[in-house]
Amino acid sequence: MNAPGAAPLRTQIPIYATGLFSNSLADVASVVLPLWLANDGITTAGIGLVLGARHILPFLLAIHGGALMDRVGARHLMMASSLTSALMLILFPAVAWIPAIIVLQMLNGYGSSMSWIGAQAYFGRVLAHSQTYAGRFAFSLRIGSFVGPPVAGVAWDMVGVWGAFGVLSLWAAGVALSTMFIPHSADMPATERRKLEWSDLTPRVSDYRDAFALACEPAMKIVLIITIMRIAASSIQDSFYPVWLASIGLPATQIGILITVSSALAAASSLWVAEVTRLMNPLWVLIWTAMGSIIFVSITPALDSVFLLMCAAALRGVCMGISQPLMLSILADASGPGYLARGAALRTTANRVAASVTPISMGAAASVAGLAASFPIIGGLLLAGLGLAAFYVKTHPAVTEKTRE
Repeated sequence: MNAPGAAPLRTQIPIYATGLFSNSLADVASVVLPLWLANDGITTAGIGLVLGARHILPFLLAIHGGALMDRVGARHLMMASSLTSALMLILFPAVAWIPAIIVLQMLNGYGSSMSWIGAQAYFGRVLAHSQTYAGRFAFSLRIGSFVGPPVAGVAWDMVGVWGAFGVLSLWAAGVALSTMFIPHSADMPATERRKLEWSDLTPRVSDYRDAFALACEPAMKIVLIITIMRIAASSIQDSFYPVWLASIGLPATQIGILITVSSALAAASSLWVAEVTRLMNPLWVLIWTAMGSIIFVSITPALDSVFLLMCAAALRGVCMGISQPLMLSILADASGPGYLARGAALRTTANRVAASVTPISMGAAASVAGLAASFPIIGGLLLAGLGLAAFYVKTHPAVTEKTRE
């Protein structure tokens, strides 16, 4: 990693932009793609298959792609990945066969995931040494998720299917455009970078072995555990949280407001991270805020008024906003300069596991104990996992020493 120092705005801004476009693409697509599938008469099972297909290639090949970026640099691979995603998205309206749609979604999912991994690699190399930069990077991610979906919705209503998918394609291409403005000096040094060869396109067992060895490093292990618990809590909000709110009579408008409040507070609080970490070690701030994000969604069934639900959503947003930049910066520190993309790929793989397993587990708990009880059941399991991570950090002080700014 580069030595700590002030990064010029001409370097910061395009890196923030790559994160904004790559991290929010799934949120923007979530407005258009389900509507298009439903309007075409696709069954709910088919819609589920299409939406889930975006996770397949990232789960299997994120580590391979991260290893490539660590070898040849992120720049060209990010541009190729984002343009691939842009091409796949503009082809959706022209395809009416479910297997072909699934293939397009798989390629789009991998392209957008690789773009996000590359953005994290740039962040780790240039900006992760400063919690101020980390907060700004996280703020840009939240802004993308906040602004993008309404833009896609307006395009759907005003222009139609091709206009909406055109917005998605342009959003994906925004990563390539932003990457072009990142100075070459922000990528890995030319002396460490080599040209891409055809043999590099084949996944290597050694890359996966090295990545899993990296996952066994104490700091990386802790970050991945916290990542899984934090993303699992987000999966509760993305799946059964609105279902519960609807079951108690809240209209869709109020549910949307609750989620918007959480997102807005997350964006604002991400800018506070530098001040918070002056008071407490960053790793402990990450643990406590991850704990808060779990608690404030798990107590949902116990809250009997919109005001209390609003307070819980706001507090959860604060916890999510502070924890995200810390997670990214600690991950970059734990990865080391030669493994930044592989570290990001490990986190991507962990995210896919958590995002897939949590709704299934919560659904099983709800079928046995009821929906209301499933919130504290899953929340308690997540807190137990987080408690083990906290115990490990408490008994291994050297881990916290390595995360001091």
